[in-house]
Amino acid sequence: MADYDQRPRGGRGGGYNNRKRRYRDEEDYDRRPQRRRYEEPLPVKVRKQLLAIAESPLKPVEEEVGVIAKTVCDNYEDVELRNSFCELVVQLVVEQPFKTPFVAAVVLVVNTLKSEIAADVLARAAQKANEGIRRGEWREVKLLMKFLGALQGLLEGDGIFSVLQDLLTKAVDLQTENNEETIGPELVKIILFTIPYIMASSATDVQEKANSLLENTDIIASEPHVLQSLVDPYPGNGTDEVTAPNGVLSLLQKQLQNEATSGWKLVCLPRPWKVLLESDQVDPLALAPKHTLPAIVIPEVVNAGPRALFPELYFSVYANQDIETVPSMANIASCLFRDALVDTINILDYNRNATSRFLIDIDCYFSPGTFVKRATPFDRLRDLAEGKSTWKPEDVAVDAVFSQLFQLPIPEHKLVYYHSLLTESCKLAPAAIAPSLGRAIRFLYRNVDSMDLELSYRLMDWFSHHLSNFGFTWKWTEWIDDVELPAINPKKAFIEGALDKEIRLSFAQRIKNTLPEPYQQLIAKEKEKDTPDFKYDND
Repeated sequence: MADYDQRPRGGRGGGYNNRKRRYRDEEDYDRRPQRRRYEEPLPVKVRKQLLAIAESPLKPVEEEVGVIAKTVCDNYEDVELRNSFCELVVQLVVEQPFKTPFVAAVVLVVNTLKSEIAADVLARAAQKANEGIRRGEWREVKLLMKFLGALQGLLEGDGIFSVLQDLLTKAVDLQTENNEETIGPELVKIILFTIPYIMASSATDVQEKANSLLENTDIIASEPHVLQSLVDPYPGNGTDEVTAPNGVLSLLQKQLQNEATSGWKLVCLPRPWKVLLESDQVDPLALAPKHTLPAIVIPEVVNAGPRALFPELYFSVYANQDIETVPSMANIASCLFRDALVDTINILDYNRNATSRFLIDIDCYFSPGTFVKRATPFDRLRDLAEGKSTWKPEDVAVDAVFSQLFQLPIPEHKLVYYHSLLTESCKLAPAAIAPSLGRAIRFLYRNVDSMDLELSYRLMDWFSHHLSNFGFTWKWTEWIDDVELPAINPKKAFIEGALDKEIRLSFAQRIKNTLPEPYQQLIAKEKEKDTPDFKYDND
């Protein structure tokens, strides 16, 4: 029979064993070897938590701050954990500037539980600041000053103000010797960007010191640098959209003076340390030990650093719109956003994907309500209630990338890096970034005739490169009227140059198929040939 079971029925020969199971346990028991459960070492776990702080809008950042601080303090005897935490804190504020207020909040909470750890962090930060000053790494020094400014509440005496005063004294001396040097303004920029973080810290009774320091910086900050005209992106006779260039120093000085007048509200900066004040108990920050800031020395001869310093201008492609999608230049948020974004972009150049993610998630790192919801259409901003913010996070991010792409005389990194940031951001959040890029392109095209010639070439390169990543699609019908302009007109030259570069990135027939009829004449028949006509062709 086909279905007859030929298997042996038991016996001692080792055949099929059909003995009955007497107990249920025998049936449920899994005899396979169990895989050993792996638990991450505590230093690794804390490291991951600290690296991911404030990245998720679903997690209350105040809870993250408390959990990390408590874990570190409860395991104080773990030397590896303690050293790893202190080292990572200093590294994080230098590599991911967005997280400075949150990392500072962790240190403030740690100080209320184990002040020895906070003292170790201060020592490491001061040591790294001294190394940065010696090497001329002024961006790193600025980031560390901002971090120490956010920790002003746990410093005794003048704290960070004494270092800022030394920087100002050195800047004044340098400017007095030579008004064309650029190190002095760079030192003043460090001071001005540190003040907001001091005022948003847990420190009290610092307004008078900040106001006094602000009065002294006015001498250098309010005076336009003699080299400023050399880095003007719009030297031509522009339209009303293109306003006179604003130096970041003078702009920031005015914004801080306005903040001082209004009581240092600094609404956009988060204050996660306030989680300690929510309980009914006595303020633990006031009872926590105070620390003396380790010495940070400004040498007699200041190192200019590895890169040439030039005056920095505030460049924006969204400056004059019907609705304010980025902070106005009168608002301190414009400079604070731009500073954190530009530093992040230029520091994380080795990972464009991570940088693009930071750009998309910018709204996670500032106070709730600072931005509208991501990908909110431009037209819907008109429907928002009065008093609500209309700032679009994607516009702020794209604006910062363009400010670096169009930086004169040269950007910090290769232009293709900034191209790739915009491409990756568009792929990560197409619904948010694509409309923002469209408005930016239209603004730049409208003002291409007054743009610096070098920047018009950069715009042409980026525009053609960007379209090549998205099927060469663009609303060419918007510019049909400009096709009939003379060849020497900047707009006509831009269109022809962009099409020529697109053909180099693809082939003529494909590009021709993406264009409306009036543009067809701009692609000569010679460009459609697979091979050129060689002058010395062999017979």
